[in-house]
Amino acid sequence: MTGPYQRTALPKPEDSGTTPEAFPTPWEDDADPSRSWAWDDMHMPFALTPLAADYVRALGQGFNLAPQLFGGFPQRWHARVWNGYAYFAHDANTTEDTKADTEARWLAVHRERAEVTTAYWADEVLPELKGLESRLRTLPVEDLAPTQLAAGWDEAWAAVRRMWELHFCIILGPYQILEDLADLYEKAVPGASPGESLRLVQGTRNDLLDAELGIERLAEEAAARPAIRQLLAAQAGGETGGDHGSARTRPITDEIRELPGGPAFLVELDAFLARHGHLGQAFDDLALPSWAEAPDLLLTQLGMHLARPPEPAEARRARLAADAASLADGVRVRLATQPETLQQFEHLLSLARAIGPLTEGHNYWIDRLAQARIRSLVMRVGQRLKTDRCLADADDILFLTRDEIRDLILTPRGTGELVAMRRAEHATQRTLTPPREVGRASTPGTDRFDGERFTSTEPDVLRGTGASAGVVRGPARVTLGPEDFGRIRPGDIIVCPSSNPSWVPVFVVAAGLVTNTGGILSHAAVVAREFGLPAVVGTGDATSRIADGRMIEIDGATGFVRLL
Repeated sequence: MTGPYQRTALPKPEDSGTTPEAFPTPWEDDADPSRSWAWDDMHMPFALTPLAADYVRALGQGFNLAPQLFGGFPQRWHARVWNGYAYFAHDANTTEDTKADTEARWLAVHRERAEVTTAYWADEVLPELKGLESRLRTLPVEDLAPTQLAAGWDEAWAAVRRMWELHFCIILGPYQILEDLADLYEKAVPGASPGESLRLVQGTRNDLLDAELGIERLAEEAAARPAIRQLLAAQAGGETGGDHGSARTRPITDEIRELPGGPAFLVELDAFLARHGHLGQAFDDLALPSWAEAPDLLLTQLGMHLARPPEPAEARRARLAADAASLADGVRVRLATQPETLQQFEHLLSLARAIGPLTEGHNYWIDRLAQARIRSLVMRVGQRLKTDRCLADADDILFLTRDEIRDLILTPRGTGELVAMRRAEHATQRTLTPPREVGRASTPGTDRFDGERFTSTEPDVLRGTGASAGVVRGPARVTLGPEDFGRIRPGDIIVCPSSNPSWVPVFVVAAGLVTNTGGILSHAAVVAREFGLPAVVGTGDATSRIADGRMIEIDGATGFVRLL
């Protein structure tokens, strides 16, 4: 894989200083120095190109509708990108006299939204999302006059912002109800491990299961065609154990088309991509393509399924659902003499099972879909600008800003020197180690989404949060993005910055998961539990402390990772 999304390593702390001189942060407004800015290494762990940075700014604007819409709350979020790295800050905009009351009212809003989330999602949010993505997907970039395309460009970015506004409106209830369920469970079951309460909502039928079932159907179609099966298994290293795709000179789809049964298989692949092809990007980085844009990413992972078929998705779902039911029965026994608390538990459990899956469903429908659609449009505009001799390559567009691209559409001109300078600057930025915080020191505090960051004093022990129970040993497979997915073998323990629904195909292959970031409600933790995958999240620096191939042992209940 080539291009600006190619990653080779995460920088280690000793690779770069974090002084203001090494990492300048020019303030955008007078209040910036007084704000606590946190690097979002969960969603954007690598340096962003200029256009990807603009995408993060559009994303950040979406944070602020929900507080206004659901009660006129004064709080505001701010997004900045310094030296290619994304930072966010929050202004409560309250006084000491009003802070407690405002926080209580905002908590009440979350719980109120939980009660109406099912209808709100089905009747309002999902239909609007589908309309917005259709506008992005069908904009006739190639046929519009420059002034029309410039207007369409602005409208596309407005649509992206709106998708992210809907994102932060819909997630209030699902996350809160899981928080409340976890609080009640941990009181009822003293000493429970951090992730144990969320096993209560395992085994649901959801969008990720649907995507996995689609991958299973593709694997069956490929297995029924021996030549295709052999090609894909070899591509994934299943036949030889060698490096995937080491000698490949053209897309796998081109080779499949020439094989017996190839055209029919590609029809099935196109049907899958029409439904789930917006997945595939490991992080919220506009430089990353989706499966629809780069189907070889998916086909390499499909080869792993063919080489070592995993447990069928429906069998695993049923097993986890039975485990959840048994766990819930245990809580009912504990609360048998507390009827009011038992009634509250039943209500929370029912609601959590109904809307809890949206903690990942919204990522499937908004995070991944918005990114895939705006990137596809961006690359079509890039191709047009290449045709107009403004760009040498379509992906040069990633090194321009949104406003620069609009001006280029209206007034075509060469950008070779500017793009070359930006590419060199981006390469330098990727070697930096961003400070975790800039500006005013933050008040210590954690939540179940981001989680606590632990510091280990033992050289061969890392500590994180136990997110999905189970003890497992295996070789660490340091995985920094989709280009590393083909290296994962059955029994490997994935070590990565974070994960999202795009990691579904490799989760059924791996034996365990360790992430740098996250808590028990993070995307990595939620998906791991749905796959019954032992997981430790929030270790802080696992990708730099654990060597690729090192044998490790993880305990998904206690959060300990031991280097063997």
